[in-house]
Amino acid sequence: MTAQAPTAPRHARSAPPDSQRERAAAQLGAERRRLWLVGVVISLAAPLVPYLTGTWETVWYGVAATPLPFAASVVFFLVFVHLALSIVALPLGYYGGFVLSHAFGLSRQTKTAWAIDWLKGTLVAVLLGTLFGGAFLWTVIAAGPNWWWVFGIAASIAGLALVFVMPYVLVPLFFKMRPLEDVETVARIHALVNRAGAPVKDICTLDFSRRTAEANAAVIGLGRSRRVVLADTLLAEFSPAEVDAVVAHELGHHVHRDVQRLLIGNAVLMWAGLAFAAWLRPLALPLLSLPSLAYVPGYPVLLFAVQLFYLVMSPLLNWWSRQLEARADRFALGLTRDPAAFVMAMERIGSQNLAERRPPRWAEVLLATHPPLYRRIDMAR
Repeated sequence: MTAQAPTAPRHARSAPPDSQRERAAAQLGAERRRLWLVGVVISLAAPLVPYLTGTWETVWYGVAATPLPFAASVVFFLVFVHLALSIVALPLGYYGGFVLSHAFGLSRQTKTAWAIDWLKGTLVAVLLGTLFGGAFLWTVIAAGPNWWWVFGIAASIAGLALVFVMPYVLVPLFFKMRPLEDVETVARIHALVNRAGAPVKDICTLDFSRRTAEANAAVIGLGRSRRVVLADTLLAEFSPAEVDAVVAHELGHHVHRDVQRLLIGNAVLMWAGLAFAAWLRPLALPLLSLPSLAYVPGYPVLLFAVQLFYLVMSPLLNWWSRQLEARADRFALGLTRDPAAFVMAMERIGSQNLAERRPPRWAEVLLATHPPLYRRIDMAR
């Protein structure tokens, strides 16, 4: 499906389910679930196995033997760890993000463009990982038994800051964001925003079509930084009423303060995990052969523990996310009063993005952050 200019959308009012694309979506969903399982194994094994074999200690003591100050040695080691973990995950990421996406006709990227995006994402991940890892080790050393709540406060503030920074730094790092120039669409969305009571700074378009055939939209940021962002693929392929339905759903998240709810929920979960770790420390450290939480070469073991904790908790987080998404769907229907357009938008998302219409029940319960398409369509009807 070739994207057209955002100012000349197709106004087709029907997109009946294509059985061939539904089969392709089911095949893609099954393949992605297999990749998810392999990814879980890699994400748990990659930090733990080198510790059990002494590799992380060899690296750390090699760095510590250099003339570098202790703090610089710690930073170097953290950068090495996060970069090594990113490289270990690279083959799976390349297969899922490039090979598989091309095989199903979703990706439009060249290998070079994909590699550049991977480098950008890796640099961001290594930077954030090093900052959080360094803050954690420093807090454990400096705050003593109070480490868990001191780090909890710092991490909560950092998470909130990222929400404000994302629209201005992270999104433009990967996409060209421009003000939407289609006067009619801008006026229509502003009217929708006003009816929703969720003012936005501006309405922008992202150049998704350089990377993918998939369509998407979001309302990003908080407060005065909030803006509507629309993929050019959405504007090119969805009718005005369908675009309104998608935007109304995203506005629903902000009217209901879902971003704040998710921030608070994740903070509560993080604090619970930190408190549990502080309580469990006397038992866990000997079990993991760690002399202390501040043992620098043992840092990857802490990453393993964090991965395991969130893996166990993810079904609960995903269930909560599905409830918020369903409520945003109901809000969109109430705001637009056009259930037919909502249904057609869901049908088009299923076809254009190869979203699986009816995934296995276990996958819906354990992995899905959104209700499956058939539930969203049935609810609207």
